[in-house]
Amino acid sequence: MKQLTQLLLSTIAASCLLTTSICTAKSAVWQVSKGDEFIYIAGSIHVLPPKELPLPAEFNQAYKQADTLVLEADMPAPSNSSAQLTMLKALSYETGETLSSKLSAKVKKQLEAQLTQYDMQLSELDSFRPFMVSLLMMSLELQKQQLFGEGVDSYFAKRAQQDSKELAYLETLAFQLHLFKQLGSQDEDAYIQSQLAQVSSYQALYSAMLDAWRNGDMHAMNELTIMPLKQHDPLTYQILIKQRNLNWLNHIEHYFTDRQKELVLVGAAHLAGEDSLLALLESKGYVIAQLNADED
Repeated sequence: MKQLTQLLLSTIAASCLLTTSICTAKSAVWQVSKGDEFIYIAGSIHVLPPKELPLPAEFNQAYKQADTLVLEADMPAPSNSSAQLTMLKALSYETGETLSSKLSAKVKKQLEAQLTQYDMQLSELDSFRPFMVSLLMMSLELQKQQLFGEGVDSYFAKRAQQDSKELAYLETLAFQLHLFKQLGSQDEDAYIQSQLAQVSSYQALYSAMLDAWRNGDMHAMNELTIMPLKQHDPLTYQILIKQRNLNWLNHIEHYFTDRQKELVLVGAAHLAGEDSLLALLESKGYVIAQLNADED
C-alpha cells in the first residue's frame, strides 16, 4: 500500500512524450518582451524519462538569467506526509462513495481488466475520483514502457532551492486540487471509458509529445494534445487549459512591472493552440521570440 501511495502522489505531481536530436533545432523556451522589459516562458513535461536529460541548452540559458523561477503550483516534498495525505484526501470520494458505483457494468469490467495488467485491483483505487484513477493508469502505463521520470518543473524546483533562487507560483495547490476534483465528475462512466480507450496509444502519443516538446514544435503539440481534447472533452479543455491560461495571464503581465527577470515554467500544452499563453500575450502586444541557443 505504501508503494501505491507513493505512486499516487507522484501521479498528482505529474498532472497536465522517440526524440530527434537536431543541434540547430529550437526548443520550448521563449523570450517575451515589451519595450526593454522581458521574461522567459518555457514548456514543461511533467513526466520526463531519464533518457531525455540533459535538457535542451535553452532551458539552462533562461534559468541562469532568471532571478525568479515561476511554477504552476507549490508541490509538497515527499517528506511532507501531512500535505501529501491532504492531497490524496482531496482527490478521494466522501465516505461511502466509490468510483465503481458510478460506472456501468461494462466500463467497470473494462477498468478491472486494465488494472489487472498492472497487478492491481479496482478495490485498491475505488475511493479515488476519476481524474486520479486516469492519471494513475497513465503513470502505470508509462512506467511499463520505461517512460516515467521526474518532470522538468520538479527538476528546476530542486535546482532553484539549491541555488537559493526565488520561487513563485501561478496558483495555489488547493486550487489545483479543486480543479482536478471536478474533472470527470459530471459523467464518471463516459470519462473512464474515454481514458481506457486511450491507454493502448499512450506510448506512441507520449513519444510524439516528447519530440514536439524537445524541438519546440507547438504546432505539433497543438495537434497531439489540444485539438483532440477540445473535440472529445471540451469541458476538461475549458477547465484545465483555457481558463487557467486566462488566470495566469494576469500574473505574468505583472512580472513586467518589476526589476526581476522571471522564468515561467508551465505544462507545454499551455503554450500550444489559439488559446495558449503565448497567443494571449502576443494578442496584447508582447513580442514573442523562440530561443535558439546556437544563435546566441
